[in-house]
Amino acid sequence: MKWTAVALMCSIVHLASVNCQCDLGNKVDYDPKMVEGSRYLVYSSPDIFDELSKIQIEFTLEEGAYFSIRNITFKNVTEARVFNSSWKINSDKDIDAVTPEIPKFNAVYRLLSKETRAILIFKSCPAAYDETPLIFVLTEEQCPKKETVEHALADVGLDITNFSKDPAVDCRN
Repeated sequence: MKWTAVALMCSIVHLASVNCQCDLGNKVDYDPKMVEGSRYLVYSSPDIFDELSKIQIEFTLEEGAYFSIRNITFKNVTEARVFNSSWKINSDKDIDAVTPEIPKFNAVYRLLSKETRAILIFKSCPAAYDETPLIFVLTEEQCPKKETVEHALADVGLDITNFSKDPAVDCRN
């Protein structure tokens, strides 16, 4: 009976496009307004910068707890492109993200750290079972101090050596 309930729950979750196997990490309580503003994705778990670079996300809190996303540049394109995306804060304060043009971003995201507004760390639970969860380090400045990022990641049990840095951003630190 117990196994049937678990299988049924995973089937329902699968239909909702969320991976049952995903561990989003510890939940933190936060005010969605603290996420507002422009952020640069400078560090990430591997592979995100294979296709994208100079990622800037503008979080604008709109009615219904939606954030907008903009200014993502592909490596082989010289100018930024704006993508339609729906990032909605759900009842658990996780973010349900749907970005039709970049399926890799389609996931449920959880804010792992709110120590500072300057650095936000999000972990994804990908919609596709075969995708690896992404971890994004979003910063207010395009060239944050490496030590500051290392400290923020260490606070949530992550090591920066497992992360890629956007090769299109020439920060010298």
